[in-house]
Amino acid sequence: MTKKTDKISVIVPVYNVKNYLESCVQSIMGQTYPDLEILLIDDGSNDGSAEICDRLQGADARIKVYHEKNKGVSGARNKGLKEATGAYIAFVDADDVLDPDMYTYLTGLLKTYKAQIATCSGWYKYDSGVEKRFESPRNVVCLNGREALGVLHERCYLRAYVWNKLFRREVLDGIRFSTELSFAEDYEMFCRVLEQCGRIVCGTKTKYYYMQRKSGVCNCGYDRTYQKAMMMFEDYCRIYSRRYPQYKKLFENHYLFDLMGMAAAMSRNGNYVAADCRKIKKYVRQKLPQYLMDKKVSLHLKGSACMISVSVRAFGAVYRLLHGVKSVSLYSLPIASTIIVPVCTVWNLNNRAHFVKIGER
Repeated sequence: MTKKTDKISVIVPVYNVKNYLESCVQSIMGQTYPDLEILLIDDGSNDGSAEICDRLQGADARIKVYHEKNKGVSGARNKGLKEATGAYIAFVDADDVLDPDMYTYLTGLLKTYKAQIATCSGWYKYDSGVEKRFESPRNVVCLNGREALGVLHERCYLRAYVWNKLFRREVLDGIRFSTELSFAEDYEMFCRVLEQCGRIVCGTKTKYYYMQRKSGVCNCGYDRTYQKAMMMFEDYCRIYSRRYPQYKKLFENHYLFDLMGMAAAMSRNGNYVAADCRKIKKYVRQKLPQYLMDKKVSLHLKGSACMISVSVRAFGAVYRLLHGVKSVSLYSLPIASTIIVPVCTVWNLNNRAHFVKIGER
């Protein structure tokens, strides 16, 4: 039996996910970890999800339902943090599912390594049925908060997702999700958490299944949501580059990757905002030599950066041509093995133009 102080509060924002909600909650109810409370925060659903929440609450005393006006995922998570009574905090997206022993595994990591945050690996599940495993370390890794900020910006086994993690309550003291953001809100929050984190432990086992839906916000076209995120990414790059100069190149390369994500979003709905295109192109050109020298950056991302340094619209055209769909993540954009990307302008450190042909992989 666990002590009362070992309770995990699982916070689940719910908005119009009636086709997924029950499977999600059942995977939480079926956890081998015995001491849970499940907070379902209905964020103004109008598709029947609210009624499913109420029915599930009647079936399990551990479930608490809160019906709220629509405030977005950040507002819903903040409501969950306000109502949570557990010593540990977890977040789950309402269309995802968990392995039965996920929280047993994560609490074990926290206690074994005396950490404040524990992470696990998992799987992306796409509408098409395809699955892709998250990157994970070969062995369990422990980092302090400052080290974790550096690793986070390497875009490897540590990502800013909050749903594959378990937090000791105290590491979230004074921190809430920004309600100004509805995209990349977890990145903004997690960076602040790491700054006050003593130790984070990164596990190797796959325990979480993340549903990548075409209708999800990460697959939408460019709009004000993305513009706000782009401003946040810029601010954080500048702030953290000053605060932690040893990771300056990592922050800059991460920001460049984020800008490529903005260009991909523009291609999905054709909303090429002129001022933002100029901003993206200017920064990518400025940092391109550094990005191309980074051995950890894949060839297809380097090729994408080269195209954007020439034209955001040209990148968008190739992006859409390769996939033939409106909705796909930047990471799934390969420089296909049967396609040779046209000649791209690459700027060297002396700002002289060179022409580089990205050949077949």
